Amino acid sequence: MADLSIDEITSLARAVGLQLPEALLAEVGHNLNALRELIDEVQASGLEQIEPLPIIPPHERSPHE
Repeated sequence: MADLSIDEITSLARAVGLQLPEALLAEVGHNLNALRELIDEVQASGLEQIEPLPIIPPHERSPHE
């Protein structure tokens, strides 16, 4: 898997509402790309058969949840 570029990391951060300081982009890129490599190594049997659950941030949940 190809490493994410600085532009891709910046776009991903913006998509989730983060603004990364220019000085941290290289470090964030290194850490994010290393994490992606580790996740690729995970071989959990049957994982592809499980439906993912939506993640709802706490501030968007209704009071009865």
